[in-house]
Amino acid sequence: MDDAELLPPRSWIPSTVTAASMTSGFASMLLAASDRFEPAVYCLLAAIFLDILDGRLARRLHATSRFGQELDSFGDALSFGVAPALLIYQAILYQMGPAGAVVALAYLLAGIYRLVRFNLQSDAHRKSRRTTGVPIPFAASYLMTATLMREQLTPLWTTLLVLFMAFAMTSRWRLPDLKGKNVVSAMLLVGLLLFVFVVLRPSWQTVIWWSAWNLLILLAAKLQDRHLARATAGS
Repeated sequence: MDDAELLPPRSWIPSTVTAASMTSGFASMLLAASDRFEPAVYCLLAAIFLDILDGRLARRLHATSRFGQELDSFGDALSFGVAPALLIYQAILYQMGPAGAVVALAYLLAGIYRLVRFNLQSDAHRKSRRTTGVPIPFAASYLMTATLMREQLTPLWTTLLVLFMAFAMTSRWRLPDLKGKNVVSAMLLVGLLLFVFVVLRPSWQTVIWWSAWNLLILLAAKLQDRHLARATAGS
């Protein structure tokens, strides 16, 4: 009997939410393939909310498992790897021909690499206070934004953005963990609401405000991480 068959029934609740996130990602791909870019972005926005929800449900129900972690990674690869890569190619990068496809593929491969590395460095029951590289949903959010602002972006600038996100995901940047901290969690919620506003009202002004807030979140998380490290060392 394999691990999936041994999982308690409650563990299928977050797994069902993960499946819904994957469904949203697949729907986004279908919409992007028919050049319906705004609905495609909305589907990915729904996938982001579902991705947040499945993890919270798993922890609240004490239903974390290796199976759930692997399923979540497959869902992230589809919804925040394949779908955004297809989306940005169909919206902007297609103008570059095969070179545009290579750029989109670079983002996809970088995202999958980041997910695999994360799984190898962690397990379903224990989280490190640090993570390596930019999370793939965060990178996907900038590709979603670029798609909405496609009339204001050239293929060259889009290429630079996509390649930077690919680099950020595969980088050795040691980022503080953004979970389990009251102040940072509240800031993350505000950041998510700001991103919703960016999706609904895409403009340079809203993108700049949202990006500035993201930097503040990282700064706050880093400060709290240092405080926790000092408190642990002093105890």
